[in-house]
Amino acid sequence: MSKEELRYTLWQCEICEDEFLTDSKARHDMVWCECKKTAVDAEEGYYRFIGKPKLICEGNIKPKQR
Repeated sequence: MSKEELRYTLWQCEICEDEFLTDSKARHDMVWCECKKTAVDAEEGYYRFIGKPKLICEGNIKPKQR
């Protein structure tokens, strides 16, 4: 995967309201919120969710967390 194809996604846990960032370069890498009740695995072709993630933004440029 080239650098141009890398997809960043900013999520928020609807339980603890923690914001966390995923990218599409790491395979099978669940990124967890602070309360450990929500996680997202952002693969190149799909997302895998646990808990209640809310999509904040996504794109090829790394977003700044609030």
